[in-house]
Amino acid sequence: MKYIVLPKSVLDEIPQEYLNELHLVPRVSTDGMSVIMKVANYDLLFPPAMTLPELGEDAPVEPTYPYPTYEGEELNTLLSGPEWSSSESII
Repeated sequence: MKYIVLPKSVLDEIPQEYLNELHLVPRVSTDGMSVIMKVANYDLLFPPAMTLPELGEDAPVEPTYPYPTYEGEELNTLLSGPEWSSSESII
């Protein structure tokens, strides 16, 4: 599954009522400046512009995003870093 990291200020432009309606609770970085969410959920909030394939091409064109996307081991490495994991114990 692919995830996207974007500035929290971008997500703050979406009304909380709409996020609640979609049952979206993005994970916020430890400094509160970024959020991470599934790309599929990002696409619901910010529909991507579709790029048509060149003539003669059958392969669908992947959308491009204005923020970095992560999946697999790259995602695991990101989430285990200090920006996304807290050293405080949860009670």
